Amino acid sequence: MSDYGSHGHSAKQLVLLVLCLNFSALRLFLRIPPLMKLHHQLHPQHQQMHHFSVLMFPLIAQATPSIPSLTVEDTEIESAQLPNTEVSSTAQGTTSTVIIADDPAQWPAVLTDSVRCQIVKKGPVQVINIVFPQNSENPPRRFTNDNYIRSMKNGEKILRSWMLYSMSTDSVFCFACTVFGKRDNALSNCGFRTWRNLAHHLKEHEYSKGHCDNMTNWHELQRRLQTNTTLDQRQQDLMRIEIEHWKCVIRRVIAIICHLAERNQALRGTTSELYDPHNGNFLAQVELMAQFDSVMTEHIRRIQNQETRRVHYLSGTIQNEIITIIGNKVLEEIVRRVHRAKYYSVIMDCTPDVSHKEQLSIVLRIVNCEPSVSIAEHFFGFLDVEDTTGKGLTEVLLDHLQKHSLSLSDCCGQSYDNGSNMMGHKQGVQARILQLNSKAFYIPCSSHTLNLVVADAAKSSVLSISFFGVLQRLYNLFSSSVQRWAVLKEHVKQLTLKPLSTTRWEARIDCVKMVRYQLPEILDALSALQTFAIEKGDSETMSTAKSLHGELKTWSFLLCTMTWYNVLYQINHVSKLLQSPNVSMETLRSETEGVKDYLEDFRENGIASCQTDAKDIAENLDMEMTLPEKRQHKKKRQSLYEGTEETQSTPDGTFRRDFFLPMVDTALKSLSDRFSRLKGVYDLYDFLFSKDNMKQTIKNGKLHERCKKLEQTLHDIDADDLALEINSSLYTFPDHVATSPFDMLNYIYSEKLLDLYSNFSIALRLLLTLPVSVASGERSFSALKLIKNYMRSTMGQERLTGLALMSIERDVRQSLDMEDIVIAFAENKACKQQF
Repeated sequence: MSDYGSHGHSAKQLVLLVLCLNFSALRLFLRIPPLMKLHHQLHPQHQQMHHFSVLMFPLIAQATPSIPSLTVEDTEIESAQLPNTEVSSTAQGTTSTVIIADDPAQWPAVLTDSVRCQIVKKGPVQVINIVFPQNSENPPRRFTNDNYIRSMKNGEKILRSWMLYSMSTDSVFCFACTVFGKRDNALSNCGFRTWRNLAHHLKEHEYSKGHCDNMTNWHELQRRLQTNTTLDQRQQDLMRIEIEHWKCVIRRVIAIICHLAERNQALRGTTSELYDPHNGNFLAQVELMAQFDSVMTEHIRRIQNQETRRVHYLSGTIQNEIITIIGNKVLEEIVRRVHRAKYYSVIMDCTPDVSHKEQLSIVLRIVNCEPSVSIAEHFFGFLDVEDTTGKGLTEVLLDHLQKHSLSLSDCCGQSYDNGSNMMGHKQGVQARILQLNSKAFYIPCSSHTLNLVVADAAKSSVLSISFFGVLQRLYNLFSSSVQRWAVLKEHVKQLTLKPLSTTRWEARIDCVKMVRYQLPEILDALSALQTFAIEKGDSETMSTAKSLHGELKTWSFLLCTMTWYNVLYQINHVSKLLQSPNVSMETLRSETEGVKDYLEDFRENGIASCQTDAKDIAENLDMEMTLPEKRQHKKKRQSLYEGTEETQSTPDGTFRRDFFLPMVDTALKSLSDRFSRLKGVYDLYDFLFSKDNMKQTIKNGKLHERCKKLEQTLHDIDADDLALEINSSLYTFPDHVATSPFDMLNYIYSEKLLDLYSNFSIALRLLLTLPVSVASGERSFSALKLIKNYMRSTMGQERLTGLALMSIERDVRQSLDMEDIVIAFAENKACKQQF
């Protein structure tokens, strides 16, 4: 026994250990380096006894109970890290994740058996085809790809498969010695980076005894893993079964979370117990799935029988982690698409949430060219901002872009609402961004601008102000009581009364439309309400209903209704059209010019058409079709030589002068003034709007001038080449694709003509990337109100952003592969199980 005594162990003690240790503990025990070395030094009779213990290993593992002091750590951490993160380990050998980095410098200091097997399965990953950095030696030296090769005297070259380069430390490692050795030299510990005489040091290391032993151990374990003949194969088989079970569980958990998040539904309840009626939507979905799904049934059985040891991946902590992981993956995919598109535009808007925090919504607009051309506006997250000044919002935006490695130089447009902190010419966000990037053109939101045009027109006269006041009084009268609303519904069958929108003026067409098409029914409802109020003895309601009935049944009110309905219908139609992400600048210009032409024509002929439409309704109501006459004020003569003739004005002329013309003229002036900010963008891009525009530019002899101006402003194209490509496109592009920039760009990519029209395609991409409205940001606020409501007001910012990304960008989320998340969670859980 002297051979055993030299290592502090006896044969009897080893036999007792073989018979008593559980499977996982014995596996760890036999892989201790001193015992592995001892295995080769045993006498033949001891060697036979040792082989007997290995052969009996699976049977002993089944028959013997586990020894608590030798099992993996009992306390489990209910968490899983993001995929592609480094592997960490505890002193007890418990891994927290199984995703192994390619960089050996990022491997754990202590490798457990499971991590070592994972590394060997993956194998060494050599870094090639990069520019290696120089060191500080004189002269400076660097690592090269030739160092991976060992040159022989006969000219043959042998690959050093064991050598790894670490990008994080600019050093080389020995794969075999790092994984199996004692880490007693630079090549296995901190990395070797003395490039001078590197070949000599590598040759010295290659012939060392430790390196040869470690290479043997590496190839032996690699062979056993490939043939499934490792000593702990039984445990690995059991672990694979367990991993598959947890994969199925995690897939279902992720599916339930995504299902609820996409519908903006709350996940948690007041309790977190299964089969409790107040445990929330998430656990309720788990219970429902368990009724029909065998995997979830087995999972709940384990939880109820306490077989999962506190970890079941149904808690609020795991929900938050999965939401964060999926949200980050969605964000990474959006960033990847932005990088692939290169150019992007920024859309921003702010709103307070239910917890009185100012939420900044950021949306990025890009043009995807592969596999087909499409315009997309991607939600980029909610940010909690405290400083809402132009400076504060600019800093938040720049930090967020830098965090996700997006260059501001690739930003070619920005669009915000008409707030002073956003559109200020000196201190606004748009001015500060333009100082950093001159080609990030500011496009004011077209929908907000049209809204302001209507707001200006509504304040143009007393009659316009009183008209909308009557509509609001009408809604307040019927909506303030259930009985009154029932009277309204009894007479008005199709449409219903709407309140006036305080912010979206063009949306007031909904309340005007009701009066435009159902005025007789409304008058009947007011008459019935008067009778109902008299029966109830409600004098106030009776008086209000009678007053409104008299005001609505007048020729002037009917003419106002017709006039405002025609104007609001046209502007609301254009506003809705411009809110689509697929709309670009040429559509904005044509539609706003269309509104301007309509208002100019309406100014000349509109009042006659309104009178014609109103006449049909008035005849059905037996309404007197006359306007009230105003007493003519006599002008006081200031001197004897002044004339005595007074200008006589008819009621129709007074109505036109005091109501109709101020409303239309105010709308025209406001439309011209507010959209004049786009003149600079139109002057730069309008010759690319269509084939006809390009022909007209060539006819005027200004094509080269316009191309040169585009090159000097954007710095991304060559003016001469662009002019040649535009001339060529006029003869090669079919007529049906030359009507818009989108069709022309789509034709270039679908027909694979990018090499012929490279500069032309860049100019079209820059044009199409310009935003038209901030409607996508406004839509994100709708999701915000649903996600963070008064019952979920304490929600954290990270969870809010994750849920919003899953809800708003559901198409991006559904295109992602969630299997790496499933594997990370499942293997992390399976590594903690005892078999």
